[in-house]
Amino acid sequence: MINLLGKILGGRYIILEKIGEGGMALVYKARCQLLNRYVAIKILKPEFTSDEEFIKKFKRESLSAASLSHPNIVSIYDVGEEDGIYYIVMELIQGKTLKEHIKENGKIDYRETLKIINQVALALEHAHKNGIVHRDIKSHNILITEDKIVKVADFGIARASSSSTITSTDKILGSVHYLSPEQARGGYTDHRTDIYSLGVVMYEMLTGKLPYDAESPISIALKHIQENLVNPSEIDNNIPVAVNDIVLKSMEKNVAKRYQNIKEMLNDIAKATEYPNISLFRDEEDATKIIGVKDINNALNENKRKKKKSRWIPIIATILMILITAGFLVYVYNKYLVVKDVKVPSIVGLNEDEARKILESNKLLMEVANRVSDKRPAGEVIKVYPEENTNVKQNSIVKVIISTGPKEVKVPDLTNLDFISAESLIKRNGLKLGTVDRKNSDKIPKDLIISQNPDKGTTVQEGTEISIVISDGPELKLVTVPSLLGKTLDEAKKELKRCNLSLGTISYSIDNNYADGLVIDQDVAPNVQVKEKTIINITINKIDSSSDNQDNQNNQDTQNSTPNQQ
Repeated sequence: MINLLGKILGGRYIILEKIGEGGMALVYKARCQLLNRYVAIKILKPEFTSDEEFIKKFKRESLSAASLSHPNIVSIYDVGEEDGIYYIVMELIQGKTLKEHIKENGKIDYRETLKIINQVALALEHAHKNGIVHRDIKSHNILITEDKIVKVADFGIARASSSSTITSTDKILGSVHYLSPEQARGGYTDHRTDIYSLGVVMYEMLTGKLPYDAESPISIALKHIQENLVNPSEIDNNIPVAVNDIVLKSMEKNVAKRYQNIKEMLNDIAKATEYPNISLFRDEEDATKIIGVKDINNALNENKRKKKKSRWIPIIATILMILITAGFLVYVYNKYLVVKDVKVPSIVGLNEDEARKILESNKLLMEVANRVSDKRPAGEVIKVYPEENTNVKQNSIVKVIISTGPKEVKVPDLTNLDFISAESLIKRNGLKLGTVDRKNSDKIPKDLIISQNPDKGTTVQEGTEISIVISDGPELKLVTVPSLLGKTLDEAKKELKRCNLSLGTISYSIDNNYADGLVIDQDVAPNVQVKEKTIINITINKIDSSSDNQDNQNNQDTQNSTPNQQ
């Protein structure tokens, strides 16, 4: 692989360092010079650039992933090709992978697990609605930001799904530990494949281990197809029954028995969050059965034929009891067991108390999923899921993210720094560069910062603009050159000093129009505007040869002195 560090792609992305590597591509940290922000760039490995099949897959990935826009999906900014380098520019996430989080903790508490899986499910719901199946969901591709926001990354083998989407090669796509049975068989795959893989991730989080493992990838794939799953609750009996149910339903080997869409899984996650110890699925024999009136009448008629007429009173009483009981059961069922649908109201932009009241008036419960710093005022709802206008059951939990207001930072001291250092310090503190002015300064060297606004130590909101003034060095003033003609050397020196000019070379010549020892020429004409400290060379009349020695000595003294001494 050629060294890409320092290379500029697309005329704007300068590559800074390598930060990761996948099966098909390398990932670099880069800086967008146009928008002045850091990004991640995914570059196809050289060994695949000559393979048309991989090039098509890479381009397909670029187009499908770029069409997605969701807070729980890593954003795609740009795609391109330059000098045989195929690349995708994406959001740079500051945080860690879910795999790293699991390794650090051993296993994850079921409450945190539900929160993380819920956000991944929301990302997949958005992708599936746009006809895109990830097909490589695993803990390595799930990122957790420093603000605890979960983002799904690397739609590396995703492609637009359709009724004819069938694996057409002998290669099994996806990572073998998270592979769905249909992927392992090399058969038809759709959005339910992502649901299975998400179930594997949930299993891994709850137990700290993967559901199937073996010495070879083929053996692991066969276990996904054939081997019975060990319940997570058998590994850790602290896992509640509802949470265990979600894993089992997600990882059904029979696609028809699995969750049929991610919305069903989201609904059960909400139920498990509120009622973790209640089973989500009942056996068929426990289900309520409805007995038809016709069947009851037939049974009664049969009884009448077999029994004596004298027993009609108990029979009628039995019928009445059945009817009364049935009526009561129907009433209870409709009144207490049938849960009505309700739409999630519009609450984004409202403060926390207002949002809670509106949700409660719609028979919904509010849970604050996270509080994050944002440009919007503190206490304001900035995100909600399920999304507004989504149909949910009454008493469902609606999760919100609340703004804590813009983050406050202290303005750093920029004085005496150069422009590049000052700009870097401003950005590292979460601030923006404002106006840049220049002015002369006798105290601050040229190109260093003279002053800033706001001043150092001032507490401001993150993103505030910091204006700076840069030194142009001391101001150079213009002075008018005086006429030195006819003046003695001492008089010429005093006149030059008065005008803040410097005496340069003194030469000698003969001019009978002037007395001996007077200035007869100067190299800068009188009344010309020049900068202060400009050196003026003069010529002195030399007629009296008796004064040669003295004049020569004066000339030598003058030439050995510096302009400042003059």
